[in-house]
Amino acid sequence: MSSLDDIRAGRLQKLELLRSKGVDPYPASVPRDYSLEEVRSGFEAHAKRPLSLAGRVMAIRGQGAILFVVLYDGTGRFQAVFKKDEMEPETFQLFAHAIDIGDFISVGGTLFTTERGEKSLLAKRWTMGAKSLLPLPEKWHGLQDEEARLRKRYLDILMSPELQELFRKRAAFWDAAREFMKRRGFLEVETPTLETTTGGAEANPFKTHHNDFDIDVYLRISIGELWQKRLMAAGFPKTFEIGRAYRNEGTSPEHVQEFTNLEFYAAYSDFEDGMKLVQDMYRHIAKTVFGTTVFTTRGHTFDLAHEWPRIDYAEEVRRQTGIDASTASLDDIRAKLAELHVTYEGDNRERLMDTLWKYCRQSISGPAFLVNHPVLVAPLAKLSKTKKGAVQMFQPIIAGSEVGRGYSELNDPIDQRRRFEEQKRLLESGDTLAMMPDDDFVDMLEHGMPPTCGFGFGERLFAFLVDRPLRETQYFPLMRPEGVKKDRETKIAVAVLNEGAHLLPWQTMNTIAHLNAAFGAHIGRALFSRETIETADGGQISLNIQHAIMLKTSSTSAELATLAASARKSGLEVSEFTREMLLTTSDKKVIADTKAKKLKDVEFLGVLVFGSREAVEKLTDTFPLCK
Repeated sequence: MSSLDDIRAGRLQKLELLRSKGVDPYPASVPRDYSLEEVRSGFEAHAKRPLSLAGRVMAIRGQGAILFVVLYDGTGRFQAVFKKDEMEPETFQLFAHAIDIGDFISVGGTLFTTERGEKSLLAKRWTMGAKSLLPLPEKWHGLQDEEARLRKRYLDILMSPELQELFRKRAAFWDAAREFMKRRGFLEVETPTLETTTGGAEANPFKTHHNDFDIDVYLRISIGELWQKRLMAAGFPKTFEIGRAYRNEGTSPEHVQEFTNLEFYAAYSDFEDGMKLVQDMYRHIAKTVFGTTVFTTRGHTFDLAHEWPRIDYAEEVRRQTGIDASTASLDDIRAKLAELHVTYEGDNRERLMDTLWKYCRQSISGPAFLVNHPVLVAPLAKLSKTKKGAVQMFQPIIAGSEVGRGYSELNDPIDQRRRFEEQKRLLESGDTLAMMPDDDFVDMLEHGMPPTCGFGFGERLFAFLVDRPLRETQYFPLMRPEGVKKDRETKIAVAVLNEGAHLLPWQTMNTIAHLNAAFGAHIGRALFSRETIETADGGQISLNIQHAIMLKTSSTSAELATLAASARKSGLEVSEFTREMLLTTSDKKVIADTKAKKLKDVEFLGVLVFGSREAVEKLTDTFPLCK
């Protein structure tokens, strides 16, 4: 089999052959009277009339005096028949010697039906449209490697009628959603994609710089939630927007960094009204696009036409895990996650409970509405009238995952300011997924916003309905350029333990746990990703830590004190754990006991150093690895 270089060299020779015969290989236009689908569907009306068709050559068969050529123009396929005795001999020979599968051509002639009943075009002349220099994938196998398929998406789509149909359905999906919203009296709007503070979701944003204003700005993480609420205050009763959102997070079957969402806001409505509207909208989309309300995806089967029961957030977690969201300690939740072999990000109650819920949701086929979320996970929602500590929020659940989010929007400016302050505290503690406070939004609320229901959903719903990973439902998902690899080795964390302290096993584990917790809190989101790796049977395992972590030992506390001082002097991140920290959980007592001692008298049990591999290894090279 010829290499691609050989194939390309051969086609370049054919390119020169065309030019030597006075044929432009890349003209600005070619003769084309009808699409191939129009000719096929109106064959009788067009029969015996001279006409020109154009398309990409997808197949050539035959030899000698007759060639059968299959054209494709995106609307359909049609056969053109080249007979040596029906056209100028030189024109026929040039076609036979210069045209390859993948080339674009225009063919002029008359329609006829072959002896086998195939509707065809009898070629009298042909014109070059564009010469291809590289071959198309083999017809029956196409592009097998997933990375190659997504990187050369144009070939993937060209060779796959199934994929072409998927993207037609994707377009119909958003058409159906838009039509539904407009029929219900919603005004379509456009809101900023560049923001000085991100709002409307808990996510890590992309950051860039505005040169003219000399300020940092963020690509939006929601479809104008705080802006659409401003439109409620401006007097518009119903608005919606379909647009792109951006989240600087890892990739998984349900997560990508750039995606399309729809968000709507309806004044004088609450989350009860929202649930009715969303249920109707999802059913409308399903029937319009797919002609059914029954779907099987991710191992679940559900019918959107069925009743949608309500699932209480805390009660479902308690039912499945025994954890009471209102009384369980952080240690209780951590222990349960460890028991369930569930990895988690962050170390506050909000993140841990959300991770526990994500474990529980996997068994729910739906359709259902998740309700009574804890207030911490919804800083923009009204408090529940019936359940203390919960909010008026709802999420449609299908196939073990949420496919939308909505709530009775908070319009109390005093309560909103207090919740923004709590989100600010989370941000300052290292939780970069927490929501940025927006004082201008609170100022709007002080002017007054009517009772409002807001809701958003996105491409994930479509991906679930077609049972495909999310990025496979995008035309051109973001890909790392070929040859560029993610460098996981530029930084390293080394924890050094004081063997001379003669710690018990639990004390050693406690020291390591606190060093790593402090490390994670200081470094924050930059330490983690949401990428996953797959097992042979399709299971998903989170690949959380981006940087290597090593354990080494020291013989004395003094060595650790020197290490910490040297690391700080070198500008590295440092975390320490001392005997005072081991003996009590009271921060006040740790501070008081430490302040009563000189640095040389403080017993260091462990020190963790994080930074560039070269710098950290240079400082810790003399310490042996833990046995």
